[in-house]
Amino acid sequence: MSKRWFAIVGIAAALGLVYIFTGTPQTAVKVSDGRATPIGASGSQFMVTLKLQNDGDPRTLQSVTSPSGAHASLMNPGNDKPLVMPGNDSAQLAMDGAHIMLQVPNGNFPEGTYHSLALSFDDGSEVVARILNPQATSGMATMDHNPANGIEISPSPTITLVREPDISTDGFAVEISVKNFEFVLVEDSAPHVDGQGHAHIYLNGLKLGRLYEDSFEVGALTPGDYELTVALNSNDHRPYMSNGAHIAVTYRFTL
Repeated sequence: MSKRWFAIVGIAAALGLVYIFTGTPQTAVKVSDGRATPIGASGSQFMVTLKLQNDGDPRTLQSVTSPSGAHASLMNPGNDKPLVMPGNDSAQLAMDGAHIMLQVPNGNFPEGTYHSLALSFDDGSEVVARILNPQATSGMATMDHNPANGIEISPSPTITLVREPDISTDGFAVEISVKNFEFVLVEDSAPHVDGQGHAHIYLNGLKLGRLYEDSFEVGALTPGDYELTVALNSNDHRPYMSNGAHIAVTYRFTL
């Protein structure tokens, strides 16, 4: 997908793509930059994020397991629609969208070590990748997408669709319009500036990426019901809020 940018994480190249060849067919979806973030103080719960690149037809992510013995489950807060990975497109399992929760016995996932995850798709294929628990000294910042720490400014930014997209199973273009807001491409560590930032794109809760301009394309999709959301975030990744709600536009459609 053109015109979308993603954060570059230093360990991505080191992790690479990891496949375990079994009798299960391998998918066209590639996985990289798998990271686990501890949740709470128990040392047994982790939120897993990773990047997905689909070089083939659209695929629906159906389940996740851990060959290394951890308990893994797909989470998609506030959305019960299928997690469709658009064809010839990219996406993320992310903290602010659909993600994976990993449960391990306390102490069995120390910093600097890995667990493996197998992602299974609707065509019977799967991909297996290593998930790193980064060291606390690695310098990788955790982004704050919590609405409780969102930003309200005046005048408030707004976002709308310029027109209804010309929906097709082959993919489609989307054009948005913003007011009191400026798209700015900065480093992940950049400070907040009122009215500046980027947008996040979600399809049925699956994060398709960041947006730094007023148009983007969605790859090929399978027939079904969809919910496409574009939400505004600050330079430091906090959500822009209005009356307690994330400033966003949502378009629901059926193919």
